[in-house]
Amino acid sequence: MASLSISNAVAGLDGIEFTGTAGALQQRFVLYRDGLEDLEYQLFETDEALMQAFLRHKLHIAKVAAKALDEGKAGPRMIVLQSLLL
Repeated sequence: MASLSISNAVAGLDGIEFTGTAGALQQRFVLYRDGLEDLEYQLFETDEALMQAFLRHKLHIAKVAAKALDEGKAGPRMIVLQSLLL
């Protein structure tokens, strides 16, 4: 599995959008709010709380995003991470 770094994370109503970089490839991702809520077994009422959860799980999220790239999902469209299971 390729190594992936995360940058430009922005929390919004639906979840977190971020850029993943693996080597020379840059890909936009979105992680929906309910994916993080399922991971932490709680609801996030603010964007700040959502972002804090994202930062707590950033390494795991990077692994899930890298797996999506390894599965050939890269392209011009944003990749939706629906689950945080590896």
